[in-house]
Amino acid sequence: MKNHYLYVYCISRDTPSLHELRLQGVESEPVLFLPHGDLAVALSKLSWKVSSLSKQVKEPGWVAKRVREHEYVVEEVMRNQAILPVKFLTLFKSEKSLLNTLNPHLSGLDHYLEHIQDKEEWSLKVYCDESRAMRHLLETDARLKEMYRKTFKTPGERYLHKKRLQEMADEGLGNTLHRMVQEIYESLDSLSVEGMTLKVHEKKVTQRMEDMLLNGAFLVSKFVLEVFKEKVEELEGGYRPWGLLFELAGPWPPYNFCPSLEKIPDKVNA
Repeated sequence: MKNHYLYVYCISRDTPSLHELRLQGVESEPVLFLPHGDLAVALSKLSWKVSSLSKQVKEPGWVAKRVREHEYVVEEVMRNQAILPVKFLTLFKSEKSLLNTLNPHLSGLDHYLEHIQDKEEWSLKVYCDESRAMRHLLETDARLKEMYRKTFKTPGERYLHKKRLQEMADEGLGNTLHRMVQEIYESLDSLSVEGMTLKVHEKKVTQRMEDMLLNGAFLVSKFVLEVFKEKVEELEGGYRPWGLLFELAGPWPPYNFCPSLEKIPDKVNA
């Protein structure tokens, strides 16, 4: 037996242009806009078996397709106006349960949408080609260059010196890269409304040869976006000799700058 649900994508201001959108969402169902005061909730009406759903959410292929459908709707509505994106697979059993969940937070939602207006979330990932960075350090650090040129009478002395040199180079590179990451983040954070650092992923996750040094998210006003992008280009050019690679992407739905998750339902509500 199938159960009927309201699948929620995002919340925005209720405007005439919103209701002119013709979108298909999860399971190719039409997207409807439920007005509630000054707000509107983007949703679809779905029929799913709970027993089947609990199994399907464990299937990567099933999830990936519906995540794409979910994100498509969120991004299309975002083109129209400021939104509060809602977590994937947020379901309600009825319109009443949905509105009862929203009602205690109407003031907070109103303030959030006002705050997020004319702002976009951008992500910046910085990677490092470590061998190139080490080469540049050895070419530019006077102390290391001097130690590298030293000669020794015995193989034992040469071995110990080489080991010490490697330890110093590793420590120096680590400190230098840490300082650079701080400089990059602080430079961009100063141009943003908000910024945050996210989890730095290992190579097995990124599928890249380079190490990830920074995974940042920035909420940027549209009025300074070009200045922000120019700063990214400037930083990338300045740090290129160190083997740093920048990956700027956006705009994204502002998931990282939403209100507390306690205000966002993430399960079926009675």
